[in-house]
Amino acid sequence: MKNNTQKKHRFNIIDFVLIVTVLACIVGIAVRYNLRSTLTKESDTATVTVVIHKLLEENADHLVVGDTYFYQTTEKTFGTLKSVKTSPAKLRLVDQSGTVSIVHHPDRVDAVCTLEVRGYYSEESGFMIGGTTYIGCGSNILVRSQNLETEWLVLDIEVHE
Repeated sequence: MKNNTQKKHRFNIIDFVLIVTVLACIVGIAVRYNLRSTLTKESDTATVTVVIHKLLEENADHLVVGDTYFYQTTEKTFGTLKSVKTSPAKLRLVDQSGTVSIVHHPDRVDAVCTLEVRGYYSEESGFMIGGTTYIGCGSNILVRSQNLETEWLVLDIEVHE
């Protein structure tokens, strides 16, 4: 006959240190990403105004109100296009004497667009789209929709409460 004796695992100092280390990592991650406020707070809605400089006139027709735009690199949702206003693109030319003249580019337009985006706003970190991606005035963003891929310059962010 076999004698089946199993050793009981005894709780020791190494087990205690391992558990405390794992808990410290979890708390550190929660503090770093501000998970408490993100999990308890509903997302904010903001109106973001962007400009697209020197867009081809043919491509301006592809800016369709209601289209959803995504980041080109991460494929995460950026927002929904609410309005578009185009104007002839302006070029600033400097001649040899230093005189600046402004001329209109013949087949290009500047488009000012407003989008509705969802994310989280706080005084410390600013506006975070989807809670993870920072956006601020002056940010350049590469976005795409079903119809168009382009680069935007953020002009204004208005957070709604």
